[in-house]
Amino acid sequence: MRALDVGLGARKVLGDLAEGRVVAVYSRAAYLRFPAGLLAVTSAWAPAGPLNLRCPALPVLRPGAAVWTDGSRLSGPGWAVALEAPTWVGELPPPPTVALPCAAAVPDLTGLAARLGGRGPGLTPAGDDVLAGALLAARARCGPAAEPELSAVAASVRTTDPALAFLAWAARGQCIEPAHTVLLAMTRRDEARAHAAATRLVTIGASSGAALLAGLRLGLGDRDQRPRRENRTTWVGRRPGLDQR
Repeated sequence: MRALDVGLGARKVLGDLAEGRVVAVYSRAAYLRFPAGLLAVTSAWAPAGPLNLRCPALPVLRPGAAVWTDGSRLSGPGWAVALEAPTWVGELPPPPTVALPCAAAVPDLTGLAARLGGRGPGLTPAGDDVLAGALLAARARCGPAAEPELSAVAASVRTTDPALAFLAWAARGQCIEPAHTVLLAMTRRDEARAHAAATRLVTIGASSGAALLAGLRLGLGDRDQRPRRENRTTWVGRRPGLDQR
C-alpha cells in the first residue's frame, strides 16, 4: 500500500532507520511512537496534518506491536506502507496580510495554557485544541522568530502525549488542513470561504474542530464571529484528569 500523503512531522519521525511501537489504536487512526517522536497512521477519512501518515485504508494494527521504518517504508507484522508520497505542509498567510501586534501574544498564551492546558474531554483535550488554534494564529501573526517562545508555551502544558505533539507543531505553524483553510480565509477577509471552511472544521472529531476554531478566532482577535457549535468545559478539580467533564 502507498501512502496518500505524509505530514511534515511524520516525515521527520520516519526519516531514519528505526524501530517503534504501536501505542494506541482507534477506528480511523493509530498512534505510533519512534525514538524521533510520535505520529498517527490514519485512513483517508482523516484530514492531512503534521503528525498524520494518511493511507487509503488503516492497516491492521494492535497496541504494543513492533513497527519499523527505513525512511522509504513503514512496516509491521503482515503490512507495509510505501512512503513515496507528497510531504504535506500546511499553508500560512504571508506576514503582510496579518497586521496584528505580537508583543503581548506570548504572555496571553502563557496564561491561556495555564487555564486550559490538559482540560476537557477527548484524546486531545478540548482546552488543548483551543490553545492549538491560538498558537497557530500567533505563529501566523508573528512569523518564524516567535517559534521558540511559542514552543515553550506548548511544552509547558501537562497533557496527553498526542496533545503535546499536536501543540508543538501548532507552535511551529502546522495544524490539520481544515484549520489552515479557515486561517487563510479569515486573514484574507473572505467571509464566504471562511464560513464554509469553519462549517467543515467543526465536523472534525467530537469537539476538536469546534475548539480549534474557537482558538483561531481568539488568536486573531475576531470578536464578531461566533462558532456555530459551542464546546463548554466544566472545571471540577484543579488538575487535569478523569474528574474533568
